[in-house]
Parts: sequence; structure tokens; C-alpha cells
Amino acid sequence: MSLPWRSRAALLVCCGTLFLGVLDGAALNLALPSVHRELRLSTTELQWVATSNALVRASLTLLCGAVADRYGRRRTFRVGLLVFAAGSVLCGAAPHAPALIAARGVQGVGGALMAPPALALIANLFPDAVRRGRALGTWSATAGVSAACGPLVGGVLVQAAGWRSLFAVSVGGAALLYLGTRLLPPGVVDGPPRRLDALGNTLAALVLVGFTFALIDGPSRGWLTGPVLVALAVAVGAAVGYLPAARRRPDPVLDPRHLAIPALRGAVVTAVVAYLTLGGFTFVNTFYLQQVRGFSPLATGLLTLPTTLGTLVLANVSGRIVGRRGGRLPATVGHLSFVASMTLLALTVTTDAGLAPLLVGYLLLGAGMGLVNPPATNTAVNSLPRDRAGVASAITSASRQIGTNLGVAVLGAVVVSVLALTGQPTNDVARVAAEAPDDFTTALRVAYGLVAATAAYCAYVTWRLFRPPSGPTPGEEVVGNEDPSTAAPTATPAR
Repeated sequence: MSLPWRSRAALLVCCGTLFLGVLDGAALNLALPSVHRELRLSTTELQWVATSNALVRASLTLLCGAVADRYGRRRTFRVGLLVFAAGSVLCGAAPHAPALIAARGVQGVGGALMAPPALALIANLFPDAVRRGRALGTWSATAGVSAACGPLVGGVLVQAAGWRSLFAVSVGGAALLYLGTRLLPPGVVDGPPRRLDALGNTLAALVLVGFTFALIDGPSRGWLTGPVLVALAVAVGAAVGYLPAARRRPDPVLDPRHLAIPALRGAVVTAVVAYLTLGGFTFVNTFYLQQVRGFSPLATGLLTLPTTLGTLVLANVSGRIVGRRGGRLPATVGHLSFVASMTLLALTVTTDAGLAPLLVGYLLLGAGMGLVNPPATNTAVNSLPRDRAGVASAITSASRQIGTNLGVAVLGAVVVSVLALTGQPTNDVARVAAEAPDDFTTALRVAYGLVAATAAYCAYVTWRLFRPPSGPTPGEEVVGNEDPSTAAPTATPAR
């Protein structure tokens, strides 16, 4: 039976916001050399421009999932679109680095308000398990494709109209999607609304902000300087304080007992590592192609087409496998594809490397993204009951943002630290890439090698966490021997 046109249109609107938000960040990464030249940004400022949006989204997404469950998903969705559009306007008009970083943060607030209700609305639009699985597969494919298409779209726009044109497109896209929200149902919650956990969300945000500040500013300020040590102390203290605070709350922003569900932990690990790989790669590869190799923004975007193609093809294949056999196989093979991609690039990225191995590496990266997105999203949503769809969707959205944030921060920190060991200045990585390309590519190979090792370990972890459980786990009840990535639980998580 075919889906009603209204459901199809509503699904398109929900996926459109995801496409717009992810595309915006991926396209901006390609434009960073142009932003650097116009606004004269330091390496640290470049990293904050690239991460501020994802950092704010990761910090607020779980809280916004609860807000959507409590005050209405369509209403929250609409507010998110308006805030995202306002942030895009501010980005396009930003005269200097602090203004651009702050405006990207405003965009992040809008993104945090949009993503959880969008995915929860999809769960309500398609109560039938088979149709919901297909809809979630479409959502997952959108996440990967938008991230992979970002460099190509960014290259075209930057080449034709400059980097500020990226945000004009974001404003226009948000306006069109806002008109389409009339097609969305209210998204009534199937249970009592959740209480908001301001303390828990504040502690979680302090963890993310503290560690991100240390990773980004540590290489330039010095790892043992006062601000970096304070940031690390705040992050560690907030992390230690979160668990007892969560136990005292009836509805914590992230219930630790949810993470006792192996498949949900697997979904989180899969999403974080996938977007760490893609986000970090996109950030540093931009400087490699434009500053070291001398390609234009448009040529840089075209060279990333294999990533887009790999994601497009494998996302469909992965969605079918998830629907029939669960998420274990595609998630594990996806991580192994990351290993192959990063290993190949670590071995071949030089100042005069041939394009063939680079393109193969980009293709393998896209294949990995296509494979891991469907199992990560489907498993997260189906691991919790429908009345917590906002929470489940917030978990998978936050995991992607945390991964993107960590990718830029960690790979940037690795590159800067290696450059410091070679005696190069660390406050202008774009200039170093152009003037000392051999040192920059050496740093790049180290960063890619570390990502390959991380992905290899996560392939093992994912294989274990996605295995079909032998009995009920905390927070879920498994019927028969089904994989939770394809079967919705029938019991409400323990409180």
C-alpha cells in the first residue's frame, strides 16, 4: 500500500531540515580558506567557527528533545526553523571572527530545536514498523548525503558568489521549510510529558564545552596553561557530578539506564565515530586540497564527489539490510570502510600524490557513512518506546553533533601539535599548509592514522553491541531473538 501524499510531504519537510542543517556545516568547512583570507582568522578561530554550531547543538539537543515532548513537536520544530534562519542572517553579515562564531552558535540553537521533534514526528507519522523503518532509512540517508554533498555545494557557491552566499541559501531553505510545516501533525506524546532537567543539561554542556575548549586551545595556548587546565577541571567535575544528579531527577536529560541497552550504546558509538571521521576529515582535507594542492573551491568540491556517491549507493543498501537482518553487519562493515579509507589516505597523502588513491579513499569514506547511518538512527529510535521518541531522536542527533565537534577539535589538535614538533607556527595552519606543505602532510598522515585505529576498535565494539540479545536488557523487552535495531521495544524504560 502506497503512502498518502501528505505523509510523504511531511517526511520530506522533516528530512529537509536535517539536510539543510548538515549541509550548512559541511559547506562552510570547504569555505574556511576563503573565510580565513577575508576575516584573517587564526587556527583557533577557524576551529571555533567550524565547531561552534555543532557544540551548541550537542549541548542543547537532549534538552530540546524533552522540550519537544513537553510543549509540542510541531511548535518546537517551527521555532527551531526561525532561530536557524536568524542565525544564518547573522552569519552572512558577520564582520569579524567573534561575530561569526556567535552567529554559528545561534544556528546551533535552531538546529537543536529542529532535529529531535523532526525525528519524533517521523515516528508518529509511520506507526507501522515496516513503514517506519523505511522512513527512518530515508532520514538516515539524508544525514549522510547532506554531509557528503556539503563540500560540492559549498565549492559551487563559494566559487560563484563567495562564502557569505552559503548563508543566504540557508535562509531561503529555512523559509521554504517553514511553509511546509503546515503538513506536519501536532505529534502528540503517547505518555506523560517529561520534566525539564536544567541541571543535567547544564552539566552535560559543561562537559562538552570544557573538553572542546581544551582540545582547540590546548595546542596554541599550551596544555598546562591556566585556561586549559581550568577547562579540563570543569569538564571532569561536571562529568563526575552528572551521575548522582541524574539519579535524583525523575526525568534526567539523559537517563544513564538507557545506555545500559547494548544496541543503543552501539548506535551512539556508531554515530559519534562516523561523524568524528567525516567532520575531522572535511576540516583538514579542505586545507590540503586548496592550500597544499592549489585546487579551487569548485575543484575541491568536485573531488569529493566519490564521497557523495558512496553515501548515496550504500545508504540504500544498508537500509535494506537493517530492515531484514538488523544493524550489526552494516554498522561493523561501515567502520571497517572508515579504517580502509583513513589507512589509504594516511599512506598516500603527500604534496604530489596522484588523484586515484585519493578518490578511492574518498569513496570508501562515503561508503562507510552510507553503511552506518541507517543502523545508528533506526536502533536509537527503536530502542526506546514511542512516548520517548523525542529523547531517542535527541540521542542520535546529539551523537552526530558530538562526533562532528570532536572530529574538528581532535584532528585539528593533532595537526597543530605535530606542526609544533616540526617547528612550524601553530596560529595560522592555512599559511603553514601553503608555505610548508611537507610538514602539513606529515601532520595529516598522523591524524588519519589515529582515526583509522579508532575506527578499527569501534568496529569490534559495534559488532559486540549490535549482536542479537539473549534476553531483556534494562529499559527494553526483546520479543523472541530480534535485534533492537529492527524491533520496537514493548516496555517502558525503567525509571
